[in-house]
Amino acid sequence: MFIKSRLLATAFTFTCFIASGIFTSAHAATWGAEVGISTLSPCPSYCGGPGGMFDSSIDGGEFSTTANTSLSNSDGNGQASASLSGSSSLPVLGAEGFSGPDSRSDSYAVGMLGYTYTGAVSTTISLDIMLEGEAGGEGYVNSNVAVILGDVNDYSHDYATFIYEVVPGNPDLSVLGTSNLGLEVDVGQQMLMDSISFTLNPGDEFFVWAGLEAGGVRDGYGDAFDTLSMSFSDNSGITPGIVPVPAAVWLFGSGLIGLISIARRKKA
Repeated sequence: MFIKSRLLATAFTFTCFIASGIFTSAHAATWGAEVGISTLSPCPSYCGGPGGMFDSSIDGGEFSTTANTSLSNSDGNGQASASLSGSSSLPVLGAEGFSGPDSRSDSYAVGMLGYTYTGAVSTTISLDIMLEGEAGGEGYVNSNVAVILGDVNDYSHDYATFIYEVVPGNPDLSVLGTSNLGLEVDVGQQMLMDSISFTLNPGDEFFVWAGLEAGGVRDGYGDAFDTLSMSFSDNSGITPGIVPVPAAVWLFGSGLIGLISIARRKKA
């Protein structure tokens, strides 16, 4: 009975570890992938007010590695996606919003992830960024990317909150560089490129935050579902802050389940 109780307790502890992320996080940095889209009407010279109609859909958040959502109604439509699956697990983001003649549609996608530099010598690299899409009428497409030195433990899907509140509120954090891109309106499909150059020393922890916003008002639209993407010019020694659960750990858990089953059969 004592052995069975110990096995059950160990299995429960193991399950709690998995749920809490102890076996899935390389260090304490927060990560997340989040998306959202909303519509609002009426929009004569402004949007909302008495009798305003609002609708929204949100997916993902802190500790999510993928997020997807879409929304369609009489006021507009759109979709958004975010994943930490690009080169070196960097965020890959897509967002679009199409508004009706008397409404507003807005979408956003955010991805953030921490890294550790394990190289033996200091190195200077760049985070290369590419934004593709188009905007028309009273539409917009904007992207914001930041590289932060330090181990970020506060999640935020809002760029202004992240840059002007989260980072300044932690003396151990400093901005290594930012990129802010915006598509021109009514010029068709565009591709914008930018880069953030920064220097890393052995053992440095740093963080990439990326956000994309697209939408429009009164038949305006922003379409950047293909997409905001990025890559390191040299990823040697750069380790993402999320690693898959090791196979050995899963085997350990499976073994515990097997032992519990055997104990139950013996008792029966």
